[in-house]
Amino acid sequence: MQIKAQFIAISCILLISTSAFGQVESDENIEQIIVTGARTPLASNQIGSATTVITRSDIEQRQARYVTDLLRAVPGFSVSHTGVTGSQTQVRVRGSEANHVLVLIDGVRANDPATGDEFRWEYLTTGNIERIEVVRGPQSSLWGSDAVAAVVHIITRTGHEGSAFDGYVEGGSFGTSNIGLGGTFGNDGWSISAGLEYLDSDGSNISRTGTEKDGSDITTASLSLQLRPSEALTFDISLRATDAYTQFDPVDFFVTGLPGDGDVATEADNLYAQLGLRYGAADSRVAHHISARFFDSDNRNLVDGSEDSSSAADRTSFAYQVDVGFGENILSLALEHETTSYEQTGAIVFGDPNQNQEMDVTSVIADYQGLSHDRFTWLLSARFDDNSDFDDAVSGRLSLAYDVSDTTTLRGNIGTGRKNPTFTEMFGFFPGQFIGNPDLKPEQTTSYDIGIDKELRDGALVLQASLFQQDLEDEINGFVFDPVTFLSTAENMSGTSRRSGAELGARWRLTESLDLGATYTYTDSKEEDFLGQDVPEVRRPRHSGALSLNYHSSSKRFSAALAADYGGTLSDVFFPPFPEPSQTVTLSDYWLVDLTVQYRVSSSTTLYAKGTNLLDEDYEQVYGYQTPGIAGYVGIRMSFSQ
Repeated sequence: MQIKAQFIAISCILLISTSAFGQVESDENIEQIIVTGARTPLASNQIGSATTVITRSDIEQRQARYVTDLLRAVPGFSVSHTGVTGSQTQVRVRGSEANHVLVLIDGVRANDPATGDEFRWEYLTTGNIERIEVVRGPQSSLWGSDAVAAVVHIITRTGHEGSAFDGYVEGGSFGTSNIGLGGTFGNDGWSISAGLEYLDSDGSNISRTGTEKDGSDITTASLSLQLRPSEALTFDISLRATDAYTQFDPVDFFVTGLPGDGDVATEADNLYAQLGLRYGAADSRVAHHISARFFDSDNRNLVDGSEDSSSAADRTSFAYQVDVGFGENILSLALEHETTSYEQTGAIVFGDPNQNQEMDVTSVIADYQGLSHDRFTWLLSARFDDNSDFDDAVSGRLSLAYDVSDTTTLRGNIGTGRKNPTFTEMFGFFPGQFIGNPDLKPEQTTSYDIGIDKELRDGALVLQASLFQQDLEDEINGFVFDPVTFLSTAENMSGTSRRSGAELGARWRLTESLDLGATYTYTDSKEEDFLGQDVPEVRRPRHSGALSLNYHSSSKRFSAALAADYGGTLSDVFFPPFPEPSQTVTLSDYWLVDLTVQYRVSSSTTLYAKGTNLLDEDYEQVYGYQTPGIAGYVGIRMSFSQ
């Protein structure tokens, strides 16, 4: 009750304030078009959700190679790496679980059922990405089970009239080499875009002891094709594939309970594919969409160079959507069917882990956009899921946006969500460690958030603030001791887990050449322990934030980008060797400071250098897993267009 009272009080203060701070993406934030916050595109000031858009120019400004390097500065986001570049990476939003964040790649659901429904962030490099849309808050009624806390939509480059080609070569610390090539070409009837990127690193040592380096490499290829036979008809095809190899250190369960040097690694292949058709002229009252989407993953675990176990999954979905205009208002109705398969293989030791599972879900979605009022927009969506393994479910969302003036927008959301148990939680078997529980129930959430966007100084200063709260019922605990098998299992917890907090930030264009950005997030994420007492959830910092300073010369030949990301103190769980009980440990806060400088030699050639972790922070985001120290890289980028 105290948290709710504080939440309401702060909400009232923010709603009457015109000087709140928040995350902003660009000077045109309010005019930004978002394709993820509803079933049809909307201007960002028409969506009640807090949004962030990362553009291609943002990526190149920092010469970032991993999307998570950019997401660290997004309000509400917390990134955890289990060690070096390319190692397992988790992203939590507003205190949520890592598998409560849905990732779309050109509309394809990209979360991996073979790895606990988490997206494999360590395999997402920035090559050929044109735009990243982040919509925070409840989105399950639009996009389904995994969209409980946020949706991150990765939109790759598409072709355009004419031709354009670009490429870069980069090298630096830890034996890192990186090369990327891309190109687009077409005319008013068709277009094509393709990209290829390779990133290889010798890495550094993950464990606290030993000297063995843990390296990684990843190859990413993408292709998109669009055909426009007429003004009313469009076909589009997109493909993206990754092939990755990552070394890591195994945990010493018998002596230290911590990672130690060892020859273990993972190999992973992922494929994302979609085929879409849209029929309806720009001025038509009715538009039709038909799509087929496919995701496939293959994950192999290697010990001493030989395969020890593996998991694989594929997901196929078909959807039809019709958009009907009622004046300025739009009603979207959609029917989707999705089939997901899961496979696990491994050696038979204390039980047989080999299995094949399958799940089907048929969904009906309705999304109404009330756009007929000059300053007030309301979005109402509902989703019905008929699942082969669980009870039928309904989720919904109401989103409100009100333009108080041309420079001030108030936002609000309320929505329900549902996260189905993962195949691993229900059926996974790891000899000597974990056995699944097929009787699990889906997790249920109710989420609220409100916010304000404000422009000052003729748009030079853009501010945003959001307050959020989520109540989670039937949370699944995957570390429950089973007295029958003496292994761990998964169970639904009693009681309610609560996540609440505030997201603040600002971007200020100080001069024509210099702009300043700042964000801050406060997160209070708690769950009930076995005594019924509220305890903080692990790997969720209470305080986090970021600062950025971007400069370019008057000729725009020289530019510099300074980014400082703050990760606050957080807790984690340490499992010492048997028979010692688990322990809650504290990880210290840290600042990650990166600097990128670039010089445009000619209209087609740019030289750049960047330094990462310039303070050489010695920090851990997961207990026992070391992270890289200070590093430097240099590169050259070339581009040509006609």
